[in-house]
Amino acid sequence: MFKLIKSEKQYEEYLNIAETLLDLDPEPGSNKGDKLELLTLLIEKYEDEHYPIDFPDPIEAVKFHMEHQGITQKELASYIGSPSKVSEVLNRKRPLTLKMIRALNTHLNIPAEILLGKEGETIPTKFTDIDWNKFPIIEMFNKNYFPDFEGTKYKAKVLAEELVRPLLEITKPYLEMVPLNRQHIRSVSEADPYALLVWHAKALEKAVTKPLDTKFKANLINEKFIKDLLTLSRKKNGSVLAKNFLKSYGIHLIIEPKLKHTHIDGSVFWNKSENPVIIMTLRHDRLDNFWFTLLHEIGHLLLHLTYKDYDNFVDDLQYFDKLDYLEKEADKFASEALIPPHFWRNDLLTDFNTEKITSLAESIGVHTAIVAGRIRWEKKDYRILSRLIGNGKVKVQFPLEFPN
Repeated sequence: MFKLIKSEKQYEEYLNIAETLLDLDPEPGSNKGDKLELLTLLIEKYEDEHYPIDFPDPIEAVKFHMEHQGITQKELASYIGSPSKVSEVLNRKRPLTLKMIRALNTHLNIPAEILLGKEGETIPTKFTDIDWNKFPIIEMFNKNYFPDFEGTKYKAKVLAEELVRPLLEITKPYLEMVPLNRQHIRSVSEADPYALLVWHAKALEKAVTKPLDTKFKANLINEKFIKDLLTLSRKKNGSVLAKNFLKSYGIHLIIEPKLKHTHIDGSVFWNKSENPVIIMTLRHDRLDNFWFTLLHEIGHLLLHLTYKDYDNFVDDLQYFDKLDYLEKEADKFASEALIPPHFWRNDLLTDFNTEKITSLAESIGVHTAIVAGRIRWEKKDYRILSRLIGNGKVKVQFPLEFPN
């Protein structure tokens, strides 16, 4: 009875038996034929595990095809870039990029699996309307967007598609993010669409790779929910508690630091696991801004995002006078949720002090920063009450996202 081969001695023994059976040329289906078939399978399995066939080196394969087809370095440059780039590639000073691999596969007919160095590997299809060189690779490198990448910043820049593409591949099935103009961004903000796209993808990756156990139920988002949530604002670590509180209701709260030229405070959307996702950048490290932004996005969730609606709202709260009606509705929701209309006192706009602000905050059950922030916003005077708005009190609650 033949068994799995577990030693070199057994392997040699089975080879000898197989060769003897081959010399007999047994009929398929006969006793000896079945033995030969079984031996062949066992031998092949052992050889695959212990004597794998190495793929040809991609650069050597390129050189071989160049010589075989009579292609000069100058001609190769017309396919993959400048003569200096060709020289660097052939001398292994520059890695092959997916763009180069596509060209070499097309023009030199080198199999994709050889160029990619893996059996059965295929070249990924192109993303629509993506120019990989426009992503802020250096900033992403510095912010550890590529934790498994061990190369230099220069190499990261060269391998932009290889590094960014997996991030988009993970997130694209959950939120259609290409073409780039799907983001809900006001032109006045002059946001960089590539920085915005990859920031969004990085945040979404955190949500889709760590799905919540609790399914979201819209009917539970009521006055009690809002009151219980805002009660946490009075706690020293209220922002972290808010994240855990929302999680218990099936809502992701992702803190993702902004990239340059995004001007982003928050975003909200559904993902396909049936859990809404709220993203916040904390670019304004203040308690009043944290709670207003959070309630603003919850407002979008309740007022504007229907079940399994994958359109997202990305907000730039710097430009209040340019907000469209959706933004104004979300602002109104946030303002009234934080300080219900029957609590608000217009006299505070002309006659306010720390004692009055603290008293009103306590009667509502919210942090003093929320009332102080409302007065600053109503008066459009951001020089006042700076000691009451919780400057520098939010990012310290998220040390992983904002390390010292």
